[in-house]
Amino acid sequence: MTSAWEVVAPRGKSRITIDPVLRLTSIVMVRDAVRAGVGAARLPVSLVSHDLTAGKLVRWGDVDGPEIAIWTLYPSRRLLSARVSAFLDFLKQAFPSGTPEELAAFID
Repeated sequence: MTSAWEVVAPRGKSRITIDPVLRLTSIVMVRDAVRAGVGAARLPVSLVSHDLTAGKLVRWGDVDGPEIAIWTLYPSRRLLSARVSAFLDFLKQAFPSGTPEELAAFID
């Protein structure tokens, strides 16, 4: 089954034709396969930023699509436990801008 990725790079949009040869159920396994040279993959920058910085992987561009958000849900402010409150404070401090680089600091 041949398909394509639409990517946006500094030089503009491009279409990369792909022929999948491996399907994995874990995004970490996909990253590890790419690191081992099995092929290419679409992965979050936060998961591979260290590899990109070290020159181990190459970034071809970004995939157009909606932003991914992390939400914290809890029943009510009145019932907010000290643990949940501390966790929310930690998230606000650790990810003040919500950038992939902030998340990458906690990965690997």
